Amino acid sequence: MTAEDVLNRMNDEERFAYISGVVDGLAFARWTADQPDNTGMQCIYDWYYGGNTAVRETIQTWLTRHQDRPVDALMYVLIKRECGE
Repeated sequence: MTAEDVLNRMNDEERFAYISGVVDGLAFARWTADQPDNTGMQCIYDWYYGGNTAVRETIQTWLTRHQDRPVDALMYVLIKRECGE
């Protein structure tokens, strides 16, 4: 699903649920790769669910800027910047 689909075809609740699912999937993949260490997974969860409104704004800006790209790939880039690989 492209960023354009998420931005223009989903309401706020659907958008939050979809992006949260992508984040959870990436966090789980990180944990699977790093286990038993959960530091990377926790970094991802803290970044996304930590309550920092700037994160939501960053995601919105990133999706708006790259509307032709898949959301999962865009989120991967943002998460990699914040939490490494």
